[in-house]
Amino acid sequence: MLISDNIFRVLGIQTKEDCISNAIAYAFNRSTEFRRYFLERICGKNANLYRECTAYTRVSTGSSGIPDIVLVCKADDSFDIVVIENKLKATGGENQTLKYSTKESIDALHQRLCPELPRKSVKVSFVFLTLFPDHNPSSENFVVKRHAELCAYKNEKSGNSLADQLIYDWIDLLNAFYEKATINESDRISRKLQDEEGLDGGYLYFRKFLSSIELSNGLTLEDFFRASRQGRHFYGALYSKDSWHPAEMVETDKGWSLDPDRVFNIHFEPQYNVLSGIFSVYLHYEVNPYEPARWVEENIPAEQYRAYLERRNKFIEMLMTHLHKPWSFYDSTNMIAKADLDFSDYVLKDAREIIEKLFREATEAIDFVLDRLN
Repeated sequence: MLISDNIFRVLGIQTKEDCISNAIAYAFNRSTEFRRYFLERICGKNANLYRECTAYTRVSTGSSGIPDIVLVCKADDSFDIVVIENKLKATGGENQTLKYSTKESIDALHQRLCPELPRKSVKVSFVFLTLFPDHNPSSENFVVKRHAELCAYKNEKSGNSLADQLIYDWIDLLNAFYEKATINESDRISRKLQDEEGLDGGYLYFRKFLSSIELSNGLTLEDFFRASRQGRHFYGALYSKDSWHPAEMVETDKGWSLDPDRVFNIHFEPQYNVLSGIFSVYLHYEVNPYEPARWVEENIPAEQYRAYLERRNKFIEMLMTHLHKPWSFYDSTNMIAKADLDFSDYVLKDAREIIEKLFREATEAIDFVLDRLN
């Protein structure tokens, strides 16, 4: 089947967690082969131990919430319950896993799904099933599994054609998604960063591309992130070094305090705007750890905050004499400069060289200005 004829794409539901959970549960209940594979590869269970297994979707646990998938597996004298949180593009809601692993939630599942057995005969385990390599649950009770584990499933006929179609169509989308994690020197950056399958696969490419950049002058890659807010959908990364965030604000019994000469955080934030296709590098100078300007004004002594702003303004004034195009400077509470990079006709190798040069020159300028200020 051509991926353009994929049932999930035809219906436009490839990003909807409820729909994918329904498809997985349906195939689990209808296909013996898929059920065995899912139990072993995703849940870490021996399928031979059970005489009956059933997948349920969105079983209410009362005030604890509604897990995406719950498996009930019956052995001769015991039940295994597997609670599965299925995460696709959404980055919020990880804290829900803390509620799902509480005694209240487990007791509710026991009463709803297998009340005929005493609670001590019911074993409960937890799986966080996610697309992304950097997406993890808040609860340590959850074992992290990636949807990539499903890609190795192969079965010509399960005896249920709809179960086969649902799983193989989902695997087709997964293969297209994870293919984005492969980079090549001749890749057209603008094409590879696009989100063609609708699952944010471009984020995987963004991570691999930026991880391949050769850094100098002590600069390090500290984090990746992706977000959607106020009509923006973007991928981001954070580059900095220890000397660019030497100290943090501290709280004492007298309140918060800030050393204006040491409490700051300077970092680069490369961002790719998925909607516009624009690749930008932002330069930030902000309090450490970051707090909105209003919070700082309300919690930091006025004289300390005033001294912080004076030092920050002096830093910007001095840096402006060293950084020129493509950098533009801004009057903002955290961002002080931005460089827009047009990679529409660039291959990976050339785009990487541009960013490496941009980082190298800006890092040298920032270090020079900080030395002068100190």
